[in-house]
Amino acid sequence: MPELPGPLTCGRGGAPTVTMATSTLGAVSLSCRPSIRMALLFAMLLLVAAAAPVVAGPYDAEIAQVRTDIGEKLDLISSLQDRISGQQDRISDFEDDLVALDLQIIDNDSAISTEDIELRVLPVRLELLADQFIRVLASRSEPAMLHQTMAIDAYLRNDERMNAVLTQSAQLAADSLDGVRDRMLYDSVIDESRRRLDLIDAGLRLSADAIRGLRALVVEAEGRRQEAIDTLSGTRDSKPPIRVAIGEARTAIGDAQTAIGDARTAITGYEAEILRLEQLAVTLTWTGMQGTDIGRPALAVKIDNVTRAHPQSGLNAADVVYEEIVEGGVTRLVAVFQSTSAAVVGPVRSARTSDPPLLTGFDHPLLAYSGANRGTKNELAASTMVDVGQDAVADEYWRNKSRRPPHNLYTSTDGLWAHHPGRTAVPPAPFVYRYPGQAMHPAASPATGVSIDFGLTEVGYDWNGTGWARTHGSKPHVDDKGSRVAPANVVVQFVSYGWSKADRRSPEAHTTGSGEAWVFTDGQVIVGEWNRPDAALPATFSVDGEEIRLSPGNTWVALARKGTATWR
Repeated sequence: MPELPGPLTCGRGGAPTVTMATSTLGAVSLSCRPSIRMALLFAMLLLVAAAAPVVAGPYDAEIAQVRTDIGEKLDLISSLQDRISGQQDRISDFEDDLVALDLQIIDNDSAISTEDIELRVLPVRLELLADQFIRVLASRSEPAMLHQTMAIDAYLRNDERMNAVLTQSAQLAADSLDGVRDRMLYDSVIDESRRRLDLIDAGLRLSADAIRGLRALVVEAEGRRQEAIDTLSGTRDSKPPIRVAIGEARTAIGDAQTAIGDARTAITGYEAEILRLEQLAVTLTWTGMQGTDIGRPALAVKIDNVTRAHPQSGLNAADVVYEEIVEGGVTRLVAVFQSTSAAVVGPVRSARTSDPPLLTGFDHPLLAYSGANRGTKNELAASTMVDVGQDAVADEYWRNKSRRPPHNLYTSTDGLWAHHPGRTAVPPAPFVYRYPGQAMHPAASPATGVSIDFGLTEVGYDWNGTGWARTHGSKPHVDDKGSRVAPANVVVQFVSYGWSKADRRSPEAHTTGSGEAWVFTDGQVIVGEWNRPDAALPATFSVDGEEIRLSPGNTWVALARKGTATWR
């Protein structure tokens, strides 16, 4: 047992003070204002609930699947956000590349401008060198003319040596030039002219080298300029694909953002679905209707069903109504209440030995009845049923003087439950129910109604779109408020009847064992079987081992002999 707050006392202003002690709930004292007492009691109930074993809800699987879907969407959003981040990084890299390309374009433009300037200057320099070369070449004629003049002068002066030189020089070719010069009279002058010629030739060679160098510089400058132009063109050609890639990355970001929006919208829908399922999951065990179970025992009330007992009270409030055969082929009703109450129920009639085996599967149910013979009372006393009949709690019964006895005895469900306030467990329900949207059993076939012949009593049920409208004999079956009896479900449970040991005139339904069953629900019929090997548990209804689920709402069960019913 967990440690719970011990006795409570109120401090200043009504605030509770708690002394911790190992205790049970029964030992906890609440001595504060009513509102505080209720709050504390609620908190302790939550604590106890938290310590209780977890019971699987009807929509746990569906909710778990939706939560899985939400997780997948969240994973998708995370992946998309990573993708967006990656695309943003790509865009940043691409923009850096564009900046680098722009800088490279500027550098290339500058290089082209530099080479353009160089190419404008080099031709001028080349032209100047050419002029210089021409001038040097022209200056070479002066020493040559000097040599010629000296030879002419010697000839005119009849200088034999010079004449011989002149004569010889006229016949000499280039290969004998040095020999002529060696024999010249004016070696010094010739030598000077020769030296000057050598200098001039050297200058010519230098000029020629300079010209060739300038031409090489022009070629190099032109090459560099073309390389810069080619690079500039390639750089400019590189920008459009990058811009396209940036556009594609931005499109990818837009698509991812759209997908994130769709995923978040889906998550919102999933969350709404979880809320819906959680709300739907709050259903009543005994009827499958939405609501919160009330912890109290099942209460069975024996109701007269002869024609003089009509109209009855409380039938439409019952969770389940069993119809069983009694003496003479008439039927008696067993109205079982758990999820709802009825202020007036009746007319109440006597019990039969069919009742204990029929009802004991509902965990010590209360039985309200007007009386019974000794044998029936002995069987009731030996059963697990709790006697809340007229003899046991007479104050909870009254007679309606406007009706003739014995068809005028009535009771109240709340009055009978008040005698057993400690019963807070919800007993096992006789049926299971479909959840909203859950498919019908695959064995279901369309049906419009069913007729049952109990002997002296003939009843029928016709599907009206929302329920199975009941007829008793040839008349519509209505309650004391004029409302048609039209349960959400009708179960024809084929059983055998024997004779009661308490009264050989009274038939006794055998409701343990197994047999055929027709389940009418939502305009369909499902032909299956009922099975109840142990009287301590309710019967189950199934087809090939798969349990039949009913529509949420109340159910009437006809305990009929085989061969006495037909459906259409």
